[in-house]
Amino acid sequence: MVFLVFRPFIFSMRALVMGGTGFIGSHLVDELLQQGYAVRVLRRATSNMTFLEGKTLETTIGDLTDIRSLKHACRDIDVVFHVAALPRDWGSRKEFFEVNLYGTKNLLDSCVENKVPRFVFMSSAAVYGFPKTTQPIGEDFPKRPTPKYGESKYRAELLLWEYGMNYNMEVSAIRSPLVTGPRDTLIAPFLIKALQQKQLFYIGTGDQKISISDGRDVARCLRLAGEASNKSGQAYNVKSYDCTPKLLIEKFAELLHVPAPTTHRSYLQTYLLARMVEDIWTLRGRENPPLTRHKVKVLGHTRLLDIRKAAQQLRYIPQYAYESSIKDTIAWYTQSVASALI
Repeated sequence: MVFLVFRPFIFSMRALVMGGTGFIGSHLVDELLQQGYAVRVLRRATSNMTFLEGKTLETTIGDLTDIRSLKHACRDIDVVFHVAALPRDWGSRKEFFEVNLYGTKNLLDSCVENKVPRFVFMSSAAVYGFPKTTQPIGEDFPKRPTPKYGESKYRAELLLWEYGMNYNMEVSAIRSPLVTGPRDTLIAPFLIKALQQKQLFYIGTGDQKISISDGRDVARCLRLAGEASNKSGQAYNVKSYDCTPKLLIEKFAELLHVPAPTTHRSYLQTYLLARMVEDIWTLRGRENPPLTRHKVKVLGHTRLLDIRKAAQQLRYIPQYAYESSIKDTIAWYTQSVASALI
């Protein structure tokens, strides 16, 4: 166990990061360390520590199902950032609810016992579902969460607001759409490998308008939410940029120096294909199918987020446009493949 050496800062905040070894969580650890926080990460004994190598922080062993480890991790903490979640876009309802809902309840209970004053929850735009609107979606938009993952996140949010009211805890939630960027081991590898193998195609015209976040922007928004005063019980949308799947894929292809796809398939055709791929993976007992119905929904529907609330209340300003984000992602992916990290 390595303990943080404090740097001069306007205040010394002690933060617990759940999911700190993962994609968004490791960027949040970087963000907090840069701002002078004392950081503790709860990790599983089997967690890959690559993203945290060389960083001065404290780690403790446990997980969201081990209440004893959660109570220990929450001791002497000023703010909990709950970024841990089931790290895939496909799975059973039971799996998603055990981690995303019941795990969140275990963590909230541990915070109550330790009198942790602040709790920031990494939620998802999946709580909105995929509504038939071309207008940017604000935080008050009706909630029609996607099955399993979206439902588990929405139920966890409802629990969060309840705990905030009942236990005098300042709580907030950050809702992000598709997240990519350096250290993304889900979406970026899928796009890159499919492009390199010439297996990628556009859903419909490919001109659907979608919001996308860079993981580093999400991390900064999480920190800002944890520092906001008198904003308890608030949810905030976050994003880095808006684009179309076609523009996104063409920029990946350009920077990878491979041909962009020329094939188009209808939404229905692609959705049915994804269902077939999921069924095959299930029969073979494998995880993380390369094409899922969730990916089809994300890339096949127009869904834009309105982030004016985060801009006004948190002073959140995105730092990464689509070109710089994709360039950094490819550079990280290339280095990771060379180092056999993916």
